[in-house]
Amino acid sequence: MQDSQIDLEQILLAATCAPEMRAPCPRQDPGVDEAYAIQRRISARSSLPVMVWKLGLTGQGAREAFGASEPTVGRLPASAIYSDRSEINFVGTEMFAEAELVFELGRDLPMQVELYTRADLGDALKGIYAGIEIVRTRFETSDLTLPLLIADNSMAHGLVLGRKLAAEWEDRFANLPVSLSRNADVLAEGSTAQVMGNPLDALVCLANWLREHENYTLKREQLIASGTCTGVTEIFAGDTISVIFDGAQAARVTLCAPN
Repeated sequence: MQDSQIDLEQILLAATCAPEMRAPCPRQDPGVDEAYAIQRRISARSSLPVMVWKLGLTGQGAREAFGASEPTVGRLPASAIYSDRSEINFVGTEMFAEAELVFELGRDLPMQVELYTRADLGDALKGIYAGIEIVRTRFETSDLTLPLLIADNSMAHGLVLGRKLAAEWEDRFANLPVSLSRNADVLAEGSTAQVMGNPLDALVCLANWLREHENYTLKREQLIASGTCTGVTEIFAGDTISVIFDGAQAARVTLCAPN
């Protein structure tokens, strides 16, 4: 492993363990494969299993802005899952919220030679939820290159698991209206269709990416945050963030001011 990779991994690990720290951006970016290796090793250092897989850059415009050919992947442990109407700490100097459709696996996905399909993933589901993903960077700036975004765990910080919308896939989830509010103000409106045209396709994309790059399959009870339906909204200490799916409030979280 090159010294630059070791240094980047160490500073990101330190910033992960001590949220008040901000990692300086390196002079030279790692390659994408190296960035995922750093992400993977930092996750492994926690000795906690992955309970949430996060997809980023699921919108065409976001991928084009980063020069990415596919969505990015991040991973979180169970300790990063928050219940609806939670109060969580505001960490660092910048945090952002995204309204997301969240999938829950009802069984382990079997390893197979063929690419996974919508039918494969639909059959493996046991729950579809509304969610709020909380994202932040460990770097000094959130203006990151693609490799640094990946090494930074795709900026994954936490997932607020909201109301269960269904036990299985329904075609209406392909294009469901979604909005995100900060306090009393609606700041962003969108749709589940902003997630790769259909969030089920984002789930299929993740399953095939894990199969190819990690020799891994999705496991029972894991959650998948499929990508933002409303873009990225900056949030602040003291804010209450809520999301509405198809006209009904579906998840809420309050950001506590730091002590």
